[in-house]
Amino acid sequence: MRVRVQVFSHDQHAITSDGMSTSQSPHPNRSTPKRSSGEIHKGASSGISSKVKESAAELINFQQDWERLHTTGVAVLNSIKILKLDAFRRNSTEQVYPQGLQERCDQLEIVVNQMESSLKNLEILVQQFGALVELDILQGGGNGPVFLSWPTEKFNQAFQDIFKAYSKELSLKKAIKEDVAHCSTKESLIYHITCWTSQPFIDNTCHLLLVSLFCETGLT
Repeated sequence: MRVRVQVFSHDQHAITSDGMSTSQSPHPNRSTPKRSSGEIHKGASSGISSKVKESAAELINFQQDWERLHTTGVAVLNSIKILKLDAFRRNSTEQVYPQGLQERCDQLEIVVNQMESSLKNLEILVQQFGALVELDILQGGGNGPVFLSWPTEKFNQAFQDIFKAYSKELSLKKAIKEDVAHCSTKESLIYHITCWTSQPFIDNTCHLLLVSLFCETGLT
């Protein structure tokens, strides 16, 4: 009777006494490892990171659009200033409402309306982003940094604060648009134009938030 003797080499092939070899798995009972919950969450986080970067890009577009409209408003207000100061110097009977003033005021109203429309789009973006962050937190995310150091909640708070700052600035610009035509003194006129130009509600804190957010997302 022939006896089969198996000797295992380093490559785990069985060598029989008759010179034939059979292959044997080094770990026959080991199953394929399962994905850990952390790896699954990492995939979800990649979706969040894409949305964060997309929202930050939209914020850049908003800021650029706002600054363009702001600059246009400055130009319109300066033309109003020229008209009214000239009427003040001539002590004209039309010194408060000189000819051509209505046309400039209509132009300023168009600028403010476009600012309001742009801010409305930002509001929708902020609301949608906030809802996405809440969903991510409910699913167990939102703790670690998305890119460098900010978690999703920090991005959410930054978007909210930036929107509030621009909302206050829009309210101021609306008031200037309503009042500037009725300025009866040089001092009052200059004050209104200075308020528009300086944008007091878009302060250093708001600018720092914008710069930090763009740095975090690599969009600088």
